[in-house]
Amino acid sequence: MFLNSIEQLLRRKIVLTAVIATVAFLGLYWWGISAASSAELHMGHGQADMAVDMLGSADAALAAIITAGPLAATLVTALIIVIGSTMLPEEIGQGRMPFWLSLPQTRLKVYLSIGLAPLAVSYALSVILFGGILLMTMIYFPFTPRNIPLVFVSMFSWLTVVWAAVMLLSLVVKKIASMLIVFFLSSVATLFGGVYEMMRMFPGEAPKAIETITHTVIYAFPADRGYRGVIYGLIPADAVITENLAFFGVTASVPSLHLIYAYLWSLVLLSIGYWKFRSMDF
Repeated sequence: MFLNSIEQLLRRKIVLTAVIATVAFLGLYWWGISAASSAELHMGHGQADMAVDMLGSADAALAAIITAGPLAATLVTALIIVIGSTMLPEEIGQGRMPFWLSLPQTRLKVYLSIGLAPLAVSYALSVILFGGILLMTMIYFPFTPRNIPLVFVSMFSWLTVVWAAVMLLSLVVKKIASMLIVFFLSSVATLFGGVYEMMRMFPGEAPKAIETITHTVIYAFPADRGYRGVIYGLIPADAVITENLAFFGVTASVPSLHLIYAYLWSLVLLSIGYWKFRSMDF
């Protein structure tokens, strides 16, 4: 049943559009980063030395990844919100749910088989997107990433939070409303995630009210912590995070407890969603 749900998703225009957008994005990124590299090669010797002094290979790679990261994250987030908010409601609305429930399987298996498909497709696209960014950057600005395993763990954490939220809301409110709510929550989480990174650079200098709001947001909707883990894992190990880039990137590694909390948060929402699904009459 899970594979059937994956097959249904892959036939949808929204997934095809996301794939085309991914290819276009990576093409533009390749064009931009290759042009930047070529410009450096065509400089005079003195200019090149000055450029290297001002912006080393690792720092150039850092700037490229942090610039591309938010755009790539927006594409993946949009995909998982759109397809995550439609899977269960469409199976219910189009009358297929009674058929699935009539088969010799539990409601939990039906719920997870249908619900996990958007997460799997979005995760695969995210791996392709961020993997492409990493490989292209390493070709033109050779560097060693900080922590590749952290990228995969954090990516799953980030997407799971968004997926669990939209899955639950799709059973509680209308499809469009669930999408808008999760888009809003993701945007606010990203905004205050940047504020949190700035606060880490200058501890104790932010107003108390801002600190309280920031910590409330990053724990109320912990998607941004996973995204920051992805960025931290991708950036060069010997790059220096400057205060001008901290808002868009990271100042230090994301603590493991933050990622564990995000997984537990998602599990709670997933359980509430299943409780709602189980109580529905088909």
